[in-house]
Amino acid sequence: MMDVGRGETGVQRAVEVMRWSFAHGEPAGPLRRCAQAAFAPWLTPDDLDDAMVVVSELVQNVTQHTSGGGELVLVAEARTVTIEVRDHSPVLPEVQPPDAHRLGGRGLLLVAGITVAWGVRPEESGKVVWARLSTSAAEPAGAAA
Repeated sequence: MMDVGRGETGVQRAVEVMRWSFAHGEPAGPLRRCAQAAFAPWLTPDDLDDAMVVVSELVQNVTQHTSGGGELVLVAEARTVTIEVRDHSPVLPEVQPPDAHRLGGRGLLLVAGITVAWGVRPEESGKVVWARLSTSAAEPAGAAA
């Protein structure tokens, strides 16, 4: 975990608060608990609940729709947090329209409804699906001096 830091200008910069690799088929629960502990200083309880929904959905997409594992990265900045999930599949996710006759397939709709922005960044070895949430807290608990 990186320390909270301020650049020479005194402006708070992005801080990676967690990076965790996970295996194919691994349940999202353990990752969600680690993410919850990592984001707790940065988020209000309501914001934390929203972030955990996003973590669950993005991790489950990797474990259900790719043949390998992935990596979860959490980044915090003043007023926003970003959740990234990297995997080795070149197949880009598609938002499915709501369908009352289909079980599942609503994860990205949930992510889009909770976050201020989300997207996909193709990479040479796969892709990164990211989601950004606005936060109610200006800085982590205990960081004010």
